[in-house]
Amino acid sequence: MSPWQVLRRLALWAFAGVTVGIPLWLVLVNGAKSYAEAQDLSLRLPRKWQLGANLSTVFTEGAVLRGFVNSCLVTVPALLLLLFFGAMAAWVFGRGRRRGVRALYYLAISGILLPPAIVTTLRVLGSFGLDGTRRGAVLFYAGAYMSLSIFLMTGFVKAIPYEMEESARLDGCSALSVFLRIVLPALRPVLLTTGVFLALQIWNDFFYAFFLLRGSERQSLPLGLFSFVSGNQYRTNWHLIFAHIVVVSAPLVMTYLVAQKRIVAGLLSGSVK
Repeated sequence: MSPWQVLRRLALWAFAGVTVGIPLWLVLVNGAKSYAEAQDLSLRLPRKWQLGANLSTVFTEGAVLRGFVNSCLVTVPALLLLLFFGAMAAWVFGRGRRRGVRALYYLAISGILLPPAIVTTLRVLGSFGLDGTRRGAVLFYAGAYMSLSIFLMTGFVKAIPYEMEESARLDGCSALSVFLRIVLPALRPVLLTTGVFLALQIWNDFFYAFFLLRGSERQSLPLGLFSFVSGNQYRTNWHLIFAHIVVVSAPLVMTYLVAQKRIVAGLLSGSVK
């Protein structure tokens, strides 16, 4: 390994430590401190670790389990819609050769640059009786992130050999059978990559969820964290707030650590063409 490569690797590790390691350490050590220690936010280790007690308090007072269930009931169905219909649209756009198909593709991915109109969305959801419900939030996220889903998967579709689809059609498979039996299984790496990326966006969303999910019984984890923080009117319990952040972030962090190799493989495979 050349000195330049060693220097570059050290620089990357230093950058990762500053941008990722320090914030994570700040959350963990302050989430394990007592109330008095946490008032002085620092990177110092706590004199006495009480992360378990803080987490227990958060679970009882912060309605974490209810927030976790609500986040799952919104994130998982939205992801299924995004991945299935996004893959189907990406297949059509990836195989299209006509100018009209390309024009539709650019129109479909224009949603990446155009933010959703939340006021109009609420009016539409209200007309169908879905305003403030989890089902309305699922449909909103599926529509809001469909452009990104299509964009991430279209490049991967172009890397799938077209001869496989031709052989299936010669054997009598319909278009739906070709998609379900050949295209969708071949898209598994990019489906995982896209799923983790979109799950991160939906799970951590606060702005849209604030308008879409009404009532304490429908609050997601970020909304529950906001309610927990705003409920402390006379003092700021930083030790409990950081413990709550640990709970909110833990599911996605564990998912990424388990699937990181496949996520990178999906990104690299999608960049072939």
